[in-house]
Amino acid sequence: MQSGADDREPQALIVLPGGIGGRITSCAAKQLRIDPEFQSLIPPLSKDEKAALQASILEEGCRDPLVVWAEEKLLIDGHNRYAICTAHDIPYQIIEMSFDSRNAVKVWTIANQLGRRSLTPESVSYLRGTWYELIKQSRGGKRLANCQNDSLTDETARELGEQFKTSPRTIYRDAKFTQAVDALSSLGGEDVKWKILTRSAGLTKKEVLALASDARSRPAQVAKTLQGRSRKVKPEKQPAIAHHLTLKIGSLVEVYAPDRQDVNGRLGRIQSVGEKTATVWMRHIPTVTMHLYTFKHSALTAVPLENQPGLQEICDRTDRLHKLGNLDPFEVEILNLLERTTALTPTELQYLELIENRHKLD
Repeated sequence: MQSGADDREPQALIVLPGGIGGRITSCAAKQLRIDPEFQSLIPPLSKDEKAALQASILEEGCRDPLVVWAEEKLLIDGHNRYAICTAHDIPYQIIEMSFDSRNAVKVWTIANQLGRRSLTPESVSYLRGTWYELIKQSRGGKRLANCQNDSLTDETARELGEQFKTSPRTIYRDAKFTQAVDALSSLGGEDVKWKILTRSAGLTKKEVLALASDARSRPAQVAKTLQGRSRKVKPEKQPAIAHHLTLKIGSLVEVYAPDRQDVNGRLGRIQSVGEKTATVWMRHIPTVTMHLYTFKHSALTAVPLENQPGLQEICDRTDRLHKLGNLDPFEVEILNLLERTTALTPTELQYLELIENRHKLD
């Protein structure tokens, strides 16, 4: 990778928070070095989010530059875009940024994720806790204070509390949660961490802390518990009427269809509910279009919308527009189409923003 080829015109300096700015360089899809530790700080995309990103890159190219640590030539931002570009031989741009340590790279990565992603409260807490520990380590302090009261005099907790407009004690609790998640991840693997942070493991923060505490004396039992939490267990003979009542038109559901890898484990929106089956809107990944699928009730599990912050935000925005009462028929139809999805493509998001701008909604 050459960042300053003779036949390229000089590019504008790009400065990003936390590092020394670099220059944008265009290059063909090629091998970049990836550090698993840096990549582990980036929340993974859902299948639908990956499909939407891939559709955008295939249609429009890779619009956002990838970010590389200049001194080590390591990719630190844009892992999903990089994977898509290399798989389809699509050129991309890079920005090389200078950092004086690995911890500095991690802090920049965390700040970048907190600033631009729709995250669950658990993910936010974990990232802030990781940030806290990185700063403490860089200052030669303990990884975590021994007593929660110490958070009141903890300079790092105070600084991050001011930055995130929360209390030092909350930052301290974030760090405790981070330690607990990392402890459980060391037993069950990286997948356990993201199941906890995306709420798909069904564990509360209190339960995570309790399991991490138990893991010190009963690691084998806790590992078995985590393994059970990672499986998608479905009751075989659940009363139809009880399950039927949890399925409503427009509801978000997760599909359990192990014989259908194209839909298994993915989210969809219910279009209609029958006596024994329901039809569900899901994005057809190869074509990125919305298709209707029919499933038995037992194959569907209702998912609380609050567990998907990004989708919750989109629903709130479309609801605000519907409540205006003065949309034209074309705009109503566009919103109805958007409400079938679980993740918007960049083009779909543009349509939503155009309608909001037309009606002067921020």
